Amino acid sequence: MAKKALGKGLGAIISTSSQPVEDLERGFTENTDRVRELDIRHIMPNPHQPRLHFDESEIQGLAESIKQVGLIQPIIVRQDQNNYYIIAGERRWRACKKAGLQKIKAIIMEAGEEMNLSLALIENLQRTDLDPIEEAKAYKMLSNRFKLKQAEIAERVGKDRASVSNVIRLLNLPEHMQEALSAGSISSGHAKLLLSLSGQRQEQLFNEVLSEGLSVRALEKKIEDFGDHTGEESSLKAQRKDPHIRKMEEMLVSLLGTKVEIRHQGSKGRIEIHYYSLDDFDRITGLLKEE
Repeated sequence: MAKKALGKGLGAIISTSSQPVEDLERGFTENTDRVRELDIRHIMPNPHQPRLHFDESEIQGLAESIKQVGLIQPIIVRQDQNNYYIIAGERRWRACKKAGLQKIKAIIMEAGEEMNLSLALIENLQRTDLDPIEEAKAYKMLSNRFKLKQAEIAERVGKDRASVSNVIRLLNLPEHMQEALSAGSISSGHAKLLLSLSGQRQEQLFNEVLSEGLSVRALEKKIEDFGDHTGEESSLKAQRKDPHIRKMEEMLVSLLGTKVEIRHQGSKGRIEIHYYSLDDFDRITGLLKEE
């Protein structure tokens, strides 16, 4: 099936290569004639930067290194009138500012808004560790701006589609839970379990995770126990389920990013796929259509 036309320059920038940003930067930095020294006061962070949080200790360590040996690898910027916006190298720029540099080595690249956005996204997705919410918002931006399907995004960032789908699904959490995930107060495992709940029950268990320091397994147990009270299949019956059926359930959960139950008896049965909002329903049906 022919793929939709991508945003300007996106097809050349996003690739299945494990290090597309490094390859891109190497191509520019090897041409030393293009390296210029710019006034650091006229350089601005990328307005489309998906990374919301920077490790200050890491920036400080890089600043100390720059004080000793200088900036080895120039940053890449695009010009907008008298200012320059960073395409690649915001951590280096922050470290240079911390080190007290007045000038910074840079390469000015001709880049439109879409190329600038795609470079920033791919640099962060493949080079650095975004927190789960930053990663989810980056995928969402690729989907919304460039109309890429989740399978196409997964291919270009070197991950499987189920992983991309599950990360995007984290944006269905209430804002304060997303903030807790970004801050590391809860883990992605906690978040995925909380997504199986809604309303007061979701809020109650979220607060218990914070106040009691519940592990992912302990949270899962509480959810299973609550399921018993609503008449769902007991955890004891689940433990007795055929190992092959349980493995198939796990495979479908990984693929669809939601709770899946296979109820098998004799030579027939049914598959129950759970969804927790109309948006979640659309997401799941979209995955099934792609299959």
